Amino acid sequence: MASELRKDKIGLSMGAFGYNLGAAGLMTFLTYFYTDSMLISAASVSMILFVSRIVDAITDLLVGALIDRNRSKHGKARPFLIWMALPAIISMAATFYVPNFTETGRVIYSLITYNLMAFFYLTCLALPLQALVSLITPDGRERLRLSQLWGFFSTGSAVIVNFFANNIILALGGGTRGYFLYFTIMAVIGVGLISACYLLTKERTEGSQEEKVPLRVGVKCIMQNKYWWIASGIYLMTSLVPSAWAATAYYCIYWLEGAVDFGHVMSLLWGGITIGILLFVPISARVGKAYSAAIGIAMQAFGGILLWLAPTSIPMLWISTVFRSVGVGGLSGNMNAMLADVVEYGDWKTGVRTEGLVYSGASFGGKVGTGLGGAIVAALLAWGAYVPQAATQAPKAMAAIKYAFIAFPFIGSCLIIVMLLLFNVEKLMPQIKKDLAERRAQKTV
Repeated sequence: MASELRKDKIGLSMGAFGYNLGAAGLMTFLTYFYTDSMLISAASVSMILFVSRIVDAITDLLVGALIDRNRSKHGKARPFLIWMALPAIISMAATFYVPNFTETGRVIYSLITYNLMAFFYLTCLALPLQALVSLITPDGRERLRLSQLWGFFSTGSAVIVNFFANNIILALGGGTRGYFLYFTIMAVIGVGLISACYLLTKERTEGSQEEKVPLRVGVKCIMQNKYWWIASGIYLMTSLVPSAWAATAYYCIYWLEGAVDFGHVMSLLWGGITIGILLFVPISARVGKAYSAAIGIAMQAFGGILLWLAPTSIPMLWISTVFRSVGVGGLSGNMNAMLADVVEYGDWKTGVRTEGLVYSGASFGGKVGTGLGGAIVAALLAWGAYVPQAATQAPKAMAAIKYAFIAFPFIGSCLIIVMLLLFNVEKLMPQIKKDLAERRAQKTV
């Protein structure tokens, strides 16, 4: 069993690394690509991101239900990694293609291609990968290790993507051509690694091959799961806060006068999370997953305070970035394992096991958060009358960039801490595991 789990861990790590080769770059470059390469107004970008993410969040529930109802001989979640591979690559490439249309035409094109990419790449690949943490093993300690591996390799991938992205885009021709080729290549490599995850992993959790759960029943059960509501709220806010990182490019170009490569800042943000995941492993074991995450998010909030006090200081930018990133590791390494606890709690409370809906429901919150966050950043730029490709910006636009990059994430961090302190399901897990084992033993008699 240990050797089999080792193979699963390698596979899941490859899947996490591959997925974020494409996904991590979206957070850094997409808003800037839309305003300064696609030449869409900030107000239109705000509309595209908000509307699309709401649609994307709804489709999460659909895909989650499909995962729960899927009874392929290869498992509930794994087949999606192969079924959606080609559409994911094509939709990612289309998102970064600039057609020779009017601005209205480009807005419509961007709205369509973004939604296709969000469905095939951000939903149909992400949800099955995350659900595997719960489906590979029922052991809580192994799930935490799988969750930490997921966090480590997904953030590690983002470090590489952001550190080298600008140089690679320039090497590929720069401008719209560079963006198109870069994201197409990342999608091809990423999906290749996700396919390797499919080959190396196996679903073993008891209940993963039981009768199909009707959508109506599954939805009713997760509605009764209070920890699902809290987890979805945490996912909403932990997606809303990093979506403010879309303001990184604007902040580095205008507040720091281009003295810092924004790709390097994003690389440090993701690199700090990667290191933080490792640093918080013993803390999580000592105080629990949720409390450990709360300590980390408090560090993130403190980093925001530091930068607000010295917004034009490059040394303070790096110091603040360390706090804002390392602290997130306390949550990133634990979140998938926390969701696995939500699955167990729901099974214990209702007698219905709904991995797909639990993960898709939390992802629903995440997609809404990302949509709101991206829309808020773009709306702030529109409020500040941001001018694309301008040498300087007006004071109101400069204030908007500062609010988006610093104040907005600080407020979100404070709300996340409150929700983490309410997420106390971990203390119930010993009894839940015992009761579920007895229930399954009675079924086999």
